[in-house]
This record gives sequence, C-alpha cells and structure tokens, in this order.
Amino acid sequence: MSPISTKELELYQIEEQDTSPSMPLSKHLEELRGKVINSLISFCIASCIGFLLSKEFIKLLINIAPADTMFLQIKPGEFFFTTLRIAFYFGLTFSSPVIIWQLSSFILPGLNLKEKKITIPMLTGSPLLFLCGSIFAYLLVVPSMLNFLFGFGKDVIATSISIESYISFTLMIMAICGCTFLLPVVILGLANAGLVSSRLLISQWRYAILASVILGAVLTPTPDPFNMSIVSGILTGLYFISYGVLCIIKK
Repeated sequence: MSPISTKELELYQIEEQDTSPSMPLSKHLEELRGKVINSLISFCIASCIGFLLSKEFIKLLINIAPADTMFLQIKPGEFFFTTLRIAFYFGLTFSSPVIIWQLSSFILPGLNLKEKKITIPMLTGSPLLFLCGSIFAYLLVVPSMLNFLFGFGKDVIATSISIESYISFTLMIMAICGCTFLLPVVILGLANAGLVSSRLLISQWRYAILASVILGAVLTPTPDPFNMSIVSGILTGLYFISYGVLCIIKK
C-alpha cells in the first residue's frame, strides 16, 4: 500500500466535514417558541373539547363502578372542578400526538440516521402506548380494583363516595397504567444512549421479572394479588416486547 501524502489527507478531512449551513441561535429559539405555541394551542383545543364531553366521559367512568355505588357532591363546585380535571386529562392525552410531532420536528434534524431509527419509534409510539394503557386500565384494572375495594365490608356498610374522589382515583389508575405501557419507550431511550442492548436485556430477564413483581406491588394501590399480578404481567410482557423491538431496530 502506497503512503498517503499530507495533501491527500487534508482533502480527505475536508470531505468528512459537515458543510451544511448552521442556523443561528436566535433562529433556533424562534423556531422553538413557535413549536411551544403550537403545542399549547393544540392542548387548549383538546381541553376545550374534553370539557364539552366531560359529562359523557364521567358517565363512562361511573358505569364501571359497582351497581349499588352512590356518588355524592359534598363540596360546592366539586362536580365543576371534576369536569376541569377530566378536561385536563383529555387534553393532555389527545393533544400529545401534536405535541410530540412539534417536538420531533425540532430535534430530528440534528440527529444522525442511527439515532433517528430509535427516536422516531419512541416519539410516535408514546401517545399510542399511553392510550392503550389507559384503555386497558378502564376495561380491566379499574373495575377489578373497585370491586375489591367497594366489596370489602359490603355486609357492614353501604358504599357512598364523592364524585371528585372517585374520578381522581380512576384517572390515577389509568395514568399509572398508561405510564406503565411506556416501558418500551424508556428501554429504547436507554438503548439510544448506549446504556442497554438486546443482549443485556435477554441476559437479565430473571431480574426483570423480579423487578416487575416489585413494581406491580408498589404501583397497585390495592393489596389483592390479582391486580398486582395484572400490573406485573404487563411489565414483564412489555419488557420482552421491548427486547424484540430492539432486536429488529438494531438489525
């Protein structure tokens, strides 16, 4: 092999340099301000729609409670502030695709191809996973928790609950399950940072199952093993799904 001259080496280094024009900091800040404003507008619009539909949404949440449950308004304006909480949850959930799209359009141009392969599934999958987790909690987790909590001591007392306490509890469980479903996003983020790999995930599967059981016990506000096993099973399943997704992306 013939030696490379200094001149040829300088030409090679010049070709490796990034010749794309850089944007001034003021332009970046102006673009970021526009993205934030668009995100706030989408959140406000979704929250207003959620406020208009809040009564129907509250009826859906009440339907999963035991049939003999009595709901009360024990403070002035309690139902009104409950509708505001519903509107906030609705707005944050359904405006998240727009917010994430605004965020991705700002950060993706600065990433390389390898980083984009992991970042794009993270950003696009986050709102869908959170929504799936919330729906799963509404259909299965919350009804089983309510049946256990309201059924305990049913032969001694009648169940009456304020509408604010009930909605707060229900939304909390839905939010916890929604965040639980974001585990693949967290793992992909750690993989993007170089902290985990598919080989590491499969080698530590025993510890992952143990951690899922512990987190299931911590995240479940009821002491019954059925609900704890549901949350633990979700975490374990999402862990192995993350492993499979990571194997596909890394190919």
